[in-house]
Amino acid sequence: MKIYICPALMDALVFLVTFAVMYRAGEQGMSITQCAWMACLFQLTYMLTSLAAGFLLSRRNTRFILLAGIVLCTLCGVTCLMAKEFILILTAFGCMGIFMAFFFNAFQAFMRTESAPGNLKRAIGFYTLAWSLGSAAGIFSSGFFYRLGFTMLSALIVLVGVVMLVVLLTHKPRPANAPSADESVERGSEKAPPVDPIYVWIGWVMIFMAMFVQRPVHSFFPAISAKAGISAFVTGLPLFLQMTVQAVVGLAMIRWRHLLYRRTPLGLAHGGAAVLLLVMWRWPTLPVCFLGISLLGAYAGFIYFCSVYYASNSGRRALNIGVNEFLVGLGSFAGLFISEWVMKRTGNDANMYLVIAVALLISLAAQLAIASWLRRVKV
Repeated sequence: MKIYICPALMDALVFLVTFAVMYRAGEQGMSITQCAWMACLFQLTYMLTSLAAGFLLSRRNTRFILLAGIVLCTLCGVTCLMAKEFILILTAFGCMGIFMAFFFNAFQAFMRTESAPGNLKRAIGFYTLAWSLGSAAGIFSSGFFYRLGFTMLSALIVLVGVVMLVVLLTHKPRPANAPSADESVERGSEKAPPVDPIYVWIGWVMIFMAMFVQRPVHSFFPAISAKAGISAFVTGLPLFLQMTVQAVVGLAMIRWRHLLYRRTPLGLAHGGAAVLLLVMWRWPTLPVCFLGISLLGAYAGFIYFCSVYYASNSGRRALNIGVNEFLVGLGSFAGLFISEWVMKRTGNDANMYLVIAVALLISLAAQLAIASWLRRVKV
């Protein structure tokens, strides 16, 4: 179980760095376009590296890749915090995207091989819980310690990196010849429909859309709040709560796995998230955005669990996860630049929420169309 500390701390690292850098950008008067470039370069390198990693990973090399990823991500995180020049920060963000892509692709392969057949649901539930709580902790720590300076934040980053190394180096892996969840197909529950490979495709659309929703909010909300004079601590609270709710829902999906491979939960999750975003667009006050951003964690927790489960339970799992993580980057990239373009074009930051809500509804229609079309092809 302790191995799940690693994705928790890695996401704590990246969210601590991202929140601090974006909030500082708002304080220093950087434009939304500059903020978008910093976030987008990270996502661009992340998605391209993830696609390559899906072809390179094997049971033999994941441990080494995890160790290297921890060291290099820690160094990049400290560089992002301590650098003053925009170009250097941009470069460090880009490099961190490369190393994080290898880390998370490798960890998901490692996680499957470390899980016995039939335990995939537990592995993904704990994984979703771990990285979501880590993200929440990173945001909270960044907001809480921000006024103590970037040297303090850098020290936290180094401490996080050291703990990850200790956890991984002391972990005793399962025997290489032991059967694992990587070689078996698991049914969600007795109440769930049979495993349907079509949902690998649907899961790819889901995870693309989840990042289209989440990344602009996490990147632009801190900068917008800083310009409005809202403190770093208060700004970080709704983002912290979003990731905490996401963690709880991701863990609950171990029990709610009868919702897998069904269309109705897809509609409820996407429709509910779209309503929240439209409310924030119509009334973009701090209390409304605080509540709306927090509750979006329920949508994200469901989506992330489902998309990773579908990719890990059918076909070529390492390649499926590589495509998943590629779409994490692509969804983030698209969400950031489309939101930035609309905000800049209209002069209204709240229009970000409208753009995301419309995209959510379009993606839901696409998922239902994919399911119907592929079923007709199979018949």
